[in-house]
Amino acid sequence: MRLDTDDGPPQVLLLLEAEPELAARFRLLTQRIDELNLEVSRRIDAERKLSDIVASLRRSVSVIRQLSEVDIAGSDFMHDACKVIYAVMQVRGLAIVSATQGRMEVRCTAGSLADMFRQTTQLDISLGHFQDLHHEPGDRWREALLAATSRICADPTAFDGAAVLPLSQSGELNGGLIVVGRPELHQSASVQLEWDLIAETLGSLISRAEIEARLIHAQKLQAIGQLTGGIAHDFNNILAVVMGNAELLLEEMGTLDMELAGEIHAAAARGATLTSRLLSFARKQPLQPEPTDVNVLLRGFDPMIRRTITENIDFELVSTGGLWQTQIDRSQLENAVLNLAVNARDAMPQGGKLTIETANTRLDHEYAARHSEIEPGQYVMIAVSDTGNGMSNDVIEEAFTPFFTTKEVGKGSGLGLSMVFGFVKQSLGHVKIYSEASLGTTVRMYFPRHFPKETVPQEDVGAGLKSAAIGKGRILLVEDDPGVLRFLMRSLVLSGFEVEGALTGEEGMDRLKQGGFDILLTDVVLGGEINGAQLAEVAEEMYPDLPVLFMSGYTENSIVHHGRLDPGVNFISKPFTRDQLVRRLNDILTRK
Repeated sequence: MRLDTDDGPPQVLLLLEAEPELAARFRLLTQRIDELNLEVSRRIDAERKLSDIVASLRRSVSVIRQLSEVDIAGSDFMHDACKVIYAVMQVRGLAIVSATQGRMEVRCTAGSLADMFRQTTQLDISLGHFQDLHHEPGDRWREALLAATSRICADPTAFDGAAVLPLSQSGELNGGLIVVGRPELHQSASVQLEWDLIAETLGSLISRAEIEARLIHAQKLQAIGQLTGGIAHDFNNILAVVMGNAELLLEEMGTLDMELAGEIHAAAARGATLTSRLLSFARKQPLQPEPTDVNVLLRGFDPMIRRTITENIDFELVSTGGLWQTQIDRSQLENAVLNLAVNARDAMPQGGKLTIETANTRLDHEYAARHSEIEPGQYVMIAVSDTGNGMSNDVIEEAFTPFFTTKEVGKGSGLGLSMVFGFVKQSLGHVKIYSEASLGTTVRMYFPRHFPKETVPQEDVGAGLKSAAIGKGRILLVEDDPGVLRFLMRSLVLSGFEVEGALTGEEGMDRLKQGGFDILLTDVVLGGEINGAQLAEVAEEMYPDLPVLFMSGYTENSIVHHGRLDPGVNFISKPFTRDQLVRRLNDILTRK
C-alpha cells in the first residue's frame, strides 16, 4: 500500500505473510538504505566543511598578502593593518591591544569599537602581569584583557561575545587581537585556525616594524656621522681662511674696522667649535690619548665646572679611591664633562644638585650581549647626575642625534650630547643615559681600563660567561622596564634563587601580601603611584625582618642626595653584573 504524506516522501507499507526469510531480507534492505542515507549525509557535511575551510584559507591568504604590503615605516601602519583585517573579515568590531613601555594600550580600533576610547587608551594592567596570566592554566589572560579594555571603553557592552587572540612578538606574548561579531570563532576549528593565522601574521608585522625602527635609527646615526665628518673637514678649511684673514685685519685696520674684524673672528671661532663637535660625533676628531688618572683631572677641572653652573645649583665631586687609569684624550674628556654640566645646568633653571662621580666597574658578557657595540672587561666610569627636568623615553632615543634639542631656539645647538657620544665611542668606550621625567638624569661614560702591556690580566679573557656566585632564597623583584625585568629574573634563577617579578609598585604590593619572600629587590623609581621607597615602607610594616635592596640607574651618591633614600640603605647601582648582584644579595641575606 502506498502512503502519501504532506511533509515527507511517500511511504510503502508491506503486509507480508509469515515468511521469515523474506522478512529478514526486507529488514536487511531497509538497514542498508539507512546506512546509505547516513553516508550521503556525512559526505555532504564533509564537503560543506571542506568548502568552509577553502573559503577561510582564501580569506586568510588575502589578509596575509595585504598585511605584507602594509608600509611599516609609517606611523599609522597598525591602523592600516586594522583596516585590512576589518574589511576582509567583515566583523562587527576590531581592536588591537599591545604593550608600549611596559603598559598595555589600545593601539587602534575599527567598526563598532571605533571612537570608543576617547578618554584614555591605556589599560590598568601591565605587560608583566599580562604575561604571567598567560603562563597560568585556562584563559585568565583573555578574561583580564577584555575586562581591562571594557573598563576604559565608553560602552562596556560593546565587548559582549568578543573573542581574544594572542599577539606574539619575538616568541613572547605582547598583546591581543579583540574580535567582535564572530560567535563561531568559539566553536569552529576552521574559523579558529583562520584567525590564528591572521593574529600570528599581525604579531610578526608589529615585531618587524619595531626591529626596523631600531635599525633605521642606528643607520641614521651612522649616515649623519659620515655626512658631518666630511662636511666638518671642509668647513674647517674655510674657517681657517676666515679666521686667518680676520686676524690680519685686526692688525692692519682702524678702530671701527678692528671691531668688525673682531666680530668676524669671534664668529669663525664659534664655527670652529661646532665643527669640532661634529667631528667628535663622526669619530674623526684627532685624539691624543694618554694614561690618565681621572680623579686628578676632575679635581683640577673643578673650578671650571663651578664657574659654569649657576649659584642656585649645589655641586659635589665624589672620587672613588684606588681608581684605575684609562687611556684618554684629556682635553676632550674635559669638554665632554663640561657639556654634560651645561646640560645639567639648563635642566635645573630653579636650582638643584649636580653630582659627578667616578668608580671602577666591570661590564660582563651578559651586559655586552645586550649592548653589542661594547666589549666585556674592566672600565673606569664617570657619571654626571642632576635633579632637573629629566627626559622621556622618546627624547632619550634621539638625545645623541646631532642638532636634536629640546631647548628654545637660540639656546642650544643640539651638538653637546652628540660630541659626548662620538668622543666616548672613538675612545672605545660606552655611554648610557638613565632618566625619569621631572626626577633628573644620569649620564654614565665608561672608558676601558688602561693596563701596561706587561700587566694585562689574563682572567678577563672569556670571563663572565658564568657567574661564580650561587644564591639561595626567594626574591620579590620589582622593576618597571620589561627587558631589564626579564634579564634579572633569568640571571637570578640561573644563580639558584626563586624569583617573583612585578612591573609596578602596585603589583609588588599584591605579591607582598602573598608572603614567603626572603628579600625585596626593587628599583627606586617605578611607574604608577607607588615608588620603590614607598613599597619598601609597606614591606617593613608587613614584614619587619624582610631586608630590602634598592637598585637604580642613578648613582648611589646622587640618589641619596636627591633625598629619595635615607643614608645607609642597601643600594646597588645599575648597570651591575650578575655576579655583583648575587654577591650583594647573599651578603644581605647572611646578615639577616
